[in-house]
Parts: sequence; structure tokens; C-alpha cells
Amino acid sequence: MTRFLCVCILFWGMSVFSQEETTIINAKNEALSQIIPSIEKQFKIKFSYIDATIINKPISLQTSVKTTLEEVIDLLQKQTQLKFEITGKNFITIRKYSKTDTISICGYIYNESNEPLERIRVFFKGSRTNTTTNDQGYFENQEVPFNTPILISAPGFRQKVLNSSEFTNTKCTNIYLINAIETLDEVVIQEYLTKGITQNKRVVNINLEDIEILPGLTEPDILQSIQLTPGVNSPFETASGLYVRGSAPNQNLVLWNGIKTYHQGHLFGMISAFNPYVVKEVDFSKSGVSAQYGDRISGIIDIKTEDKIANRFSGGAGFNLINSDAVIHTPIIKDKVSLQISGRRSYTDILETFTYKQFADRVFQNTTIAETIELNDAKNDFFYEDYNANLIAKISDFDKIEANALYSKNDLDFKRSDNLMSFNDNLITENEGYNLSWKHQSNNGFNLKTSGYYTRYLLNYQFITGESGNIIETESKKNSVKDLGAAIDVTYSLSQYHTILGGYQFSNNTIKYAFVTTTPTYELILDQDNRLLNTHSIYGEYKYEIPKNLYLSMGVRFNNYAELNQSFIEPRIFIQKNLSKSWEINATGEYRSQAVSQIRESVVSDLSLENQVWTLSNKEQFPVITSYQFTLGSSFKKHKWYFDIDTYYKQIDDITSLTAGFINPIDNTYHTGESRVYGVDLFLKKRFNNYKTWVSYSYINTKNKFEDINNNQSFPGNWNIEHTVKWSHFYKVNNFQFSLGWLWHTGKAFTNVDGVDENGNLVVLDFGEINGNNLPIYHRLDFSAIYDFKIGANPNTKYRLGLSVLNLYDRENLLNREFRTTNSLDNRFINSDIVALGITPNISFRIFW
Repeated sequence: MTRFLCVCILFWGMSVFSQEETTIINAKNEALSQIIPSIEKQFKIKFSYIDATIINKPISLQTSVKTTLEEVIDLLQKQTQLKFEITGKNFITIRKYSKTDTISICGYIYNESNEPLERIRVFFKGSRTNTTTNDQGYFENQEVPFNTPILISAPGFRQKVLNSSEFTNTKCTNIYLINAIETLDEVVIQEYLTKGITQNKRVVNINLEDIEILPGLTEPDILQSIQLTPGVNSPFETASGLYVRGSAPNQNLVLWNGIKTYHQGHLFGMISAFNPYVVKEVDFSKSGVSAQYGDRISGIIDIKTEDKIANRFSGGAGFNLINSDAVIHTPIIKDKVSLQISGRRSYTDILETFTYKQFADRVFQNTTIAETIELNDAKNDFFYEDYNANLIAKISDFDKIEANALYSKNDLDFKRSDNLMSFNDNLITENEGYNLSWKHQSNNGFNLKTSGYYTRYLLNYQFITGESGNIIETESKKNSVKDLGAAIDVTYSLSQYHTILGGYQFSNNTIKYAFVTTTPTYELILDQDNRLLNTHSIYGEYKYEIPKNLYLSMGVRFNNYAELNQSFIEPRIFIQKNLSKSWEINATGEYRSQAVSQIRESVVSDLSLENQVWTLSNKEQFPVITSYQFTLGSSFKKHKWYFDIDTYYKQIDDITSLTAGFINPIDNTYHTGESRVYGVDLFLKKRFNNYKTWVSYSYINTKNKFEDINNNQSFPGNWNIEHTVKWSHFYKVNNFQFSLGWLWHTGKAFTNVDGVDENGNLVVLDFGEINGNNLPIYHRLDFSAIYDFKIGANPNTKYRLGLSVLNLYDRENLLNREFRTTNSLDNRFINSDIVALGITPNISFRIFW
């Protein structure tokens, strides 16, 4: 017993000696002024301060020989709410925080039942940034200006306003939101169509991480979601064929992380080429475009992927009746570097489902693939694929580097033969792009971004004719685009209400196309072009905003097209005024130019797929297209009602007959003209708890006028659809979401044939009034439903099962009517009616982790 007591005393003495040796400062609720001398002695530093600053600042602090000065400063700042600033090698100044200082904050958001709230938006007004909570209700921000408002808002809860100074403590703050039905109207207004789709200052924002189901979609297709907004039509039922307020799809600027894209569709436009599970958000503008956007005269679709460092391994995988895909987002260096990659591929070349056959019937009609001539070994192999990679590196608290890569491909190989002859249609389209950017964000409101990109588009079509195993003729069509560019963008906040931005952008664009017929004895070039254009752009913009009162944006862009020796000054203005809490009005005006466009061709075979080729402007045949656009609109919101009206006038100058698509009614020579568009978009939405419905009506009138065509008189545009109604419904119950949408519009304009002369060697068509007729009324009903569920106890693993049906009542709609003759020696008359998609179901399954 005596030995045991001696051993205990010995170990107790060693413990006391060790504690005395390692513990240097051990203070509990002592005045800061009394602790400072001990800190100065341990770390051999000197503090500088005003006595009044540190009065009534109790401190609890314990240090050892292993404690660092940075740890002590961090603890003192959180306990005192004072700024400890290192001003020299061995000097630290103690002062009060100012708005130029930033602090690191974190918090957990709960409801009144103490349950964590996921995907709650937290807006930091001082830096004009936002974040969302994770599944534990947690959020953080490393750089928040001190003593600035933090707004927390969520549907069904009262908005909470906090001050960043409240977060200067040692622990993450717990925040509780209060249910408030009476304030729900103000929050619901943020929704435009449905949850995840909002509109602010005429910019439609689509948050793909938060979007609810839309009619006919089990998966959130980016481009088809945009089609549900008023003023956007798709006359040919394609996803990528977005006709925005009377403008052609090639007049839209579509960016992927700053990369220009020249091909946005799979399956000849029926499906978007962008994997929605990689995309974080999309900004879509029809008017009031910022001066930083150039190169196109119509809509702006700015697609962005995740820009934050992943804190855990996450992703998803799934399939539908056409394709399958997988996405992963993984940290590489904790809090420093992360990588997001994805891949998607159709299996249509292996298995042809009913869904694919319906799409194929729609796409391949009026082509050689749909001919009824029976040939031996007729086989159509088609597939598409796309891949994405996104590397994010945080090199400091103020600097971030991003590297992005995009690739998509469509591959069609159609073969048929008999005992003597063989025919092969081979069509490949590719679009790839790369982007590297560096972003610098400082505490004084100065932000800098430098970036460079390279994008390449390739269209390669070959129609190969063989006889007895030998190639006797090859008709080819090739179109390539190589676009290399760089940009410097600067943003500076002059004050809480004033912001200026500006920058310089450069583009080096090379576009080639060629139509060639090759035989063993000769090569005949039907048409070809090879052009280069360097574009230099400088822009500046001033923004003035008083929230819920007035917003004004004024900008100007200067474009210089070097090889054309032409320059354009493009003013832009947007103004929005709140007349009351529920009513606002807005107006925009803009001038824009475009030096790249697509022309329609039909000189190679009868495949009639991908018959648009890119070309650059020149001084002889294709002048630079310019456009004026003016809008006047207003919106009203109250008691779960939302009403919006937008009127517009658009003037497009220096278009040509080929860029406008007039291949049949007139000759194939070049005619310069203009287009005048005016219209109105109406939107009405009402919400009833878990059910909401919205309806839009669009009126558009497009008139074209060309020299030496139609006696120089105006006539309707090729894709003019005067009246369009879109009526959608959404209902949610438990884990189920249902959506129903009805689309109705008047028929597209077309030119009829009054007579056909087949007496001579060539068939001659006698056309009637240009676009003087309209197709029958178009309408269809689309349905979709999804079910979200979990299996097991892992909260991060979720599952989704989806069902969609396009054209639910199997309406037979006519999309286009066109009359032409073949371009071969066997000249014949062709009546090309294109029938719309029939009833098309689809099923999808997906897992998220």
C-alpha cells in the first residue's frame, strides 16, 4: 500500500511539473489589458492600441509552448470583436473593425422544430454574393465585409436579416427561421415559372440544383426549359432551335463557362447537348443585355458549372430510354482543389427503344434513311456523346483558377446496298471547347477576371456511292470553325449603390466550308470559302441600384472587325423603377452587331440533315448584321398572383436571303435585306399552396424586305408564328411532383406552289406569294412526373424515378411544308412535309450521392 501511494505521488508530481512547464498563460475572464503583457513576453511582440478601445474586454485564454501567434490572434478577435492587425515584423495594432475588413463566418439554419433546413439561400449584401445551406443546414463564407447585412430567405419562412458583426464568436451561429404564411407572397414572387427558375431585371435564372419538374421533362433539359418562357419558339420541335423574338437560333450567343459554342444539340437538335447534372445555373436574356456580351444580336444563354471547392465526394448516375450518364465531383486537395467530370452517351446504336424510334421517325422523315426502297443490309448506326471536365483551384483567399473542357459528338453512319450498288451516308458533328480563367476578388470591392478560350466545331458529311465494291463517287460537305479568344474583365464597387465594370475582349475566328464531288477521274468543287476575322472589343458599364426602388444600367461596347475594316459603337441601357411594393415598370434599348452567321444549303444529296453551315461576314456577300431593340414592360405581384407584360420592337439590318433561309421561292443568288419585328409577351401565374399554374401569350409579327424580291415589298418571315399560348400546371404532394403543359400556336408561314412545269428537261416550279400561307394550328399536351425517395440510412444517397409523355393525345401536327427539286441530273419535284413528334413516352432513373 505504501509503495502504491508513493507511485501515485510521483506521477502526480510529474503531471504538475509538466503542466507548469507547458502552460504559459492560463486566464479566465481576465481583462485584456492584464493579459497583453504576458502575450508580448511569450511571442516577443508589441501591441499598439488606444486604452479606450480595450476597456471591458474580458478574455479567457490558455497557451503553451506549442501555441502559435495566429491561433491567439484568431481567438482574441472572436472574443473581443476587435481587429488585431499585424503592422510590422513584431508589432500588432488593436483597433475596431471597419467595413473594409472581412471576417470568416459560419452558421446552421433550423426551423422552429429544430430541424436543419437544406438549400436555404444566404445573401451577403456587402460583397453581393450568396450561398446555400447543405443537408445539415450549414453554410459558411470566408470573406464577409464586417458590419454588413446578411439576408436569409426561404419559401414559407419569414425573411431574416442579420449583421455580419454578430458572427464574431468562437462557434458557428445557430439561426432559427419562423414560419410565416403572411409573408409568403413576397418570397414566391422570386419564382418565375417554378422553383429554381427566377427572373430579376429581365434576366431569367435557372438553378439546375433546385429546379422543379417541368411539362414533358423528367430531367431538367436546359434549352427546353428556356422554351417555356414567353417570346421563345421552337417551330421544328427541337431543343436547340430557339427562335427568340423573331431571330434565328444562330443569332443566339450560347456560352459554356465562357466558351462559345457553335452546336448545341444531340440527335439533330432534339436533345440538348449540355448535361444538366453538371450545370449549376443558367442566365437567359432576351433584352436589356449587358455590354460585356457581344458577337450575337439575339438571346444570351450563359451556362455555368459549379465554381466552389467540393468538400466531399459527390455525384450521380442515371439513364433514360435514350442515353445514360454519370457525374462525379471530388476534392483533390482539401479546401484548395477539386475536380468535376461527367460523361453521357446514347445507346441507340446498340438498342433502339420505342422512345428513340419516335424521335428517329421525326428526324429522318423526308431523307434517304426514310425511303421505302428495299435494299439488302440497310443499317443505320447513330449515337451521340458528350464529356465535361471542370478543375477549380483556390490558390489564396482572394484568388481562384478554373479550367474547363467541353466535348460533344453526333455520329450517323447509314449504309444500304443491293447486289450491284452500295450507298453510305456518314455524318459527324463535333463541338469542343477549353477555357482557363483566373479570378481575383479583393476586400475593397475590386474584382478582376482574366480568361482565355478555344472552341472548335466540325461538320463532316460524306455521301459515298459504290459499285461492285469500288467507290465511284463521293459527295462531301465540310464546315469547320476555330475560335480562339481572351478577355480581361474588371468590376469595381464605388459605393453601396454604384458599380462600374469594363474590359477588353479579343477573338480570332477562322471558318471554312466546302462542297466537293470526287470521282476516281476528277474533283469538282461546287462551292468553298475560307475566312479569318480578328475582333477587338472594349466595353464599359455603370450600374446604379437602390433595392426595391430604382435600378439603372448604362453601357457601351466598341467592336472593331479588323479584316473588314469596320467598327461599331453599341450603346445599351436598362432602367427599372418600382412604383409601389407590388408594381414596377422597366424599359431597355440596345444596339448590337454580329459578324458570324449560318447560311442554308441543299447542294449535297437528299439527306437534308445539318443543312446549315457557318460563315463569316465579308464586304461582298455577307455584311455584318446589326440590330436595334427597344422594350417597355411592367410587372405586378400580390397575393400569390404574378402578372408581367413586355412589349418590344426589333430592327435587324443587312441580312441576306440565304441567312434568312429563302432557298426555294427565289434564286440562290445573294439578296440583302432587313427584318422588322414587333410583339408583346404576356405572363400570368397563380399559386395555391402545393399547386401552381401559369399561362403565357405571345404575339409576334415579323416582316422581311429584300432588294429585287417580291417587288421590294415586305412579307412574313420564314419562321413567323403570330400567336402562341403556353399553359402549364405543377402539383407536389409528399415526394411526388406532377406537371402538365399545353402548347398552342398558329401555323408557321410557308410559300405555296401554284404550278409545276415538267415538260422540259428540268422541273420548273411556279411559286405563289412568298410566305403567303400558313400551316394548320399546332397544339399538343405534355405530361411528366417524378418520385424522390431514399433507401437505407445514408442521408447523402437519394434516388429519383421519372416518367414523361410528349404529345399525350397523339396529335398529328404539321411543322413545315417545303417544295423543291433535286439537284441531280434526275431532276424531280419534291413535296417535303415535316410531321411533328407523335406520342413519345420516356422513363428515367437516377441516383444522387
